[in-house]
Amino acid sequence: MKKELFESFLSSHEQRIYRYLIGLTANEHDAMDLVQAVFISVYEHFERIEEPTALSYVYRIAHNKAMTFLKQKSRYITLDTEKFKNMAQPSPPEEPDYSDLHTAISGLPPRLAAVIQLQYFEKMSYKEISETLGISVKAVESLLVRAKRILRKKIMQERKDKGVV
Repeated sequence: MKKELFESFLSSHEQRIYRYLIGLTANEHDAMDLVQAVFISVYEHFERIEEPTALSYVYRIAHNKAMTFLKQKSRYITLDTEKFKNMAQPSPPEEPDYSDLHTAISGLPPRLAAVIQLQYFEKMSYKEISETLGISVKAVESLLVRAKRILRKKIMQERKDKGVV
């Protein structure tokens, strides 16, 4: 693709990549940093990218950069989120509360979280997910089944712990 098209490509896909990365990292600032790194990498190779596969290429770069980032981040000590519960709470959401679901998704292993993010938030087909992640369609199906089973157990356990059935 021509470098002149990069700006329009960036503006049309930046939010999708950001949502994908925030689903993997569960941190707004990390996701923004990764989006910048992804598009810098895309810009450097933009002339070699073919238009029909450009979006899959960008998702693949985003996935690889996120996995590298998460591996590096896991080497550092993380703080307990319970210490931050007493901070000012945001105003009540207008939409249904999906915080339990998002918490459960962020607790999934990165590959499972990526498949859930692409399937349900990015509305990608199994074939598109397989192309994006570089795995077979059967592997996508298997990862989705495993991720949904883990999510179901986590959410039911959290509801049981809260006394909600």
